[in-house]
Amino acid sequence: MKIAELRNKPFVLLVLKDGLADGYFSEQFVHKTKQQLSDMSLRIASDNLSVVYADHIKKACEIVLGIINLGLLSHCDNSTEKAKEIIKTQGIVYCFRAGWAKYSGLKEISADYFKQIKLSTYALAANSTSDITVVHAKLIEKGQNRKKLFDVYKKISAQYAANIVIPETDEDYLTFELQKLLNSAIALLLIDSEQKIFNSERYAQLITYLSTTDLKSVLEKFSKCVLVFTENQHVSIRNFLLDISLLHFSEFKTIIKAQKNLPMYIPEILELSVNVTNELNDDFEGGYDFGLSDQDDIAYLKPD
Repeated sequence: MKIAELRNKPFVLLVLKDGLADGYFSEQFVHKTKQQLSDMSLRIASDNLSVVYADHIKKACEIVLGIINLGLLSHCDNSTEKAKEIIKTQGIVYCFRAGWAKYSGLKEISADYFKQIKLSTYALAANSTSDITVVHAKLIEKGQNRKKLFDVYKKISAQYAANIVIPETDEDYLTFELQKLLNSAIALLLIDSEQKIFNSERYAQLITYLSTTDLKSVLEKFSKCVLVFTENQHVSIRNFLLDISLLHFSEFKTIIKAQKNLPMYIPEILELSVNVTNELNDDFEGGYDFGLSDQDDIAYLKPD
């Protein structure tokens, strides 16, 4: 088989065509294989799509083709001769099961992550030039990165979370919240605090420090604080945070350099408790912290 042909169609189709052309597969074997492909496609359509709509059946065929391709490529070491042998001795259903095992293996990363992966992600059209093994490898990498993000978030939040941590796996949410935790860690080091969470006094101390200290001195100390924090992290956490650019603190430094409206912008990037946030918002506007002034707020809302 010419290598150039591999760019025009999925590997498994080229192997079948090549095997039939050189007499390795008989006409009866190819006919049986095509029937099995049809049966599997209808099963996928029935279980995951619909057998009523033609485009759904077509998509099911492409899914079956992609899953088989994944299974075959994972066992043949990119050898067309070995691929033909696998198809002839083990059968096309074996290839599908091998590919399905790869797809199902994403559950081992995270059950939630697996649920988010659409089966159609593995679909390959008859003229597709995509490498399904690359698609699968990227899904594994993405899942592992998401799991690592969640694990790092749990470890950092265990130290710096000011509120009850609600389990969440959304990547954007975790990244946003993790950055706030890291900002708080650096901010506490800026005021030489050994505490891990801001209260009203420590927050006021931070604002005073940022507002009254020479900007150059603040930025120099900021860099030292980042270095201290980074060196105190486990190497795996440190490298991960560097890889996802959460140790740059670009937004934090931009706010510091602006030197304007610090009390307005700083709370938005820090991990602050509900009580501290309420106090910053004059209690009533920010919510209730169950202080004495809340009684007046509640009384105001009640009808006479």
